[in-house]
Amino acid sequence: MSKDPLNVRLHDFDVSCNNLNVTHYLIDPGKPAQNGKVERSHRTDQEKFYDQLRFKSFEELQYKLKLWNMYYNNTKHCALDGKTPNQVLGLS
Repeated sequence: MSKDPLNVRLHDFDVSCNNLNVTHYLIDPGKPAQNGKVERSHRTDQEKFYDQLRFKSFEELQYKLKLWNMYYNNTKHCALDGKTPNQVLGLS
């Protein structure tokens, strides 16, 4: 939602969430503990992707990031009861 109280509008992401009956809310700034799952995901990305690879160009980064996401989303996760993210979303 817009922070301007005189121009209240929903962002495209908020509209999509509403259409899917998904509650979307923001955590307090500077409080990463409120969103542990995302912080854990960021840590995994940092340790297993960004810290391990080097990129010669932005295009190479985009390509390798796409491969990483495909790999990660087809990897079983304990937090998902041993399912892959794609399985949970019904994509595989």
